[in-house]
Amino acid sequence: MKTKIVLLLTIVSFTATYAQTPDFSDTHIVNGFERKITGEDFSYHSSIPPAKECLLIRATDGNSTMEWETSPAPEKFEQEFVTFVWLAGIGSSPGRARFDLQVNGEDKFSFWADGSNNWELDAADGSSLSFQKDMIDQHGDRFGFMYLKIPAQKVTKGKPLKIKVTGGKFDKTSWYMTFKFPLETRLSLKSLPAISEINGQKKQLGVIGVLHFGNPSPAKIYIGKQLVKKTELQFGYNYLRVDLPEVEQDKTVSYRLETAGFTEKGEITIKPVRNWRVNFVQHTHTDIGYTRPQTEILAEHLRYIDYALDYCDITDNYPEDSKFRWTCEAAWAVDEYLKSRPAEQVERFKKRVKEGRIELTGMYFNFNELPDEQILAASLQPIKRF
Repeated sequence: MKTKIVLLLTIVSFTATYAQTPDFSDTHIVNGFERKITGEDFSYHSSIPPAKECLLIRATDGNSTMEWETSPAPEKFEQEFVTFVWLAGIGSSPGRARFDLQVNGEDKFSFWADGSNNWELDAADGSSLSFQKDMIDQHGDRFGFMYLKIPAQKVTKGKPLKIKVTGGKFDKTSWYMTFKFPLETRLSLKSLPAISEINGQKKQLGVIGVLHFGNPSPAKIYIGKQLVKKTELQFGYNYLRVDLPEVEQDKTVSYRLETAGFTEKGEITIKPVRNWRVNFVQHTHTDIGYTRPQTEILAEHLRYIDYALDYCDITDNYPEDSKFRWTCEAAWAVDEYLKSRPAEQVERFKKRVKEGRIELTGMYFNFNELPDEQILAASLQPIKRF
């Protein structure tokens, strides 16, 4: 495996780059996961969207283990160290717990699921194990790369390592994951059904993700013969946007990524973007009786409008940005207000609507989380009475 590995992957919903930048000037990088030996298979999210399949252990009874094999160490290299890198997840939300790591059957390191973003452990033989967080999920658990750095003289050239991790006996569901995501060269690009106008030219949105192993490196991306992106790749997963040519029929184009000493290329079929008319409808939740009877709820909504009118009067002499404003979130309350309030109060209300101090919205109700077109259309009919 080459010291510098670049992975270009399909990515849809990310545009930011988040990646740590370790110093690899004295080490040769090797893919840290090649094949499973033992362990529980699992599927979960990670800091790299395509990487979902993993091995999972927990710190329950001390018997939960996983073992895998790395790619072989290189036959020839000049660096002082070899660093085996793999994608990992550490779940500490159930509580602090320990995990023990062996290399080729030898106890090497004990690390903790304790919510730390970055840590490094050193062994007496000059080896080290470190973790650097790339993502924290909604549960507060960490995902990122694990680095096992071993002195060159301790590595058998041309042979893989066998790595085993065991969850401690802590009676907790705290967990550790190794993702079965080999750090290999792959290249792809995806065009999205969206058109943007840039400097008077229409372009179709393309998204890519670059997984780069090594120190920061300048890179160029070409579509056909045209240079469309210059960037600097950081270590880890880089999310990038590129502008593709707008097409009126399916068109296959080539693309190419160039970085220091490395080139990858491929082809993509760009499909024409369908022109849509999109109508946005305001969405609201209006309580019509979940907490109290409908008669009480309706009276409250009508009082809200009365209060809003009073507050508008009180703040008439305030600076423009400080004047009170109100949004009637559903037309139901407005409909009932117009039916039930005295004409004088209705005129006060209309006056504030015309001024823009009180806003009316289109939806009468939102009765269903997934209304179809007919329900949406029917819900807008009462607007004709306003």
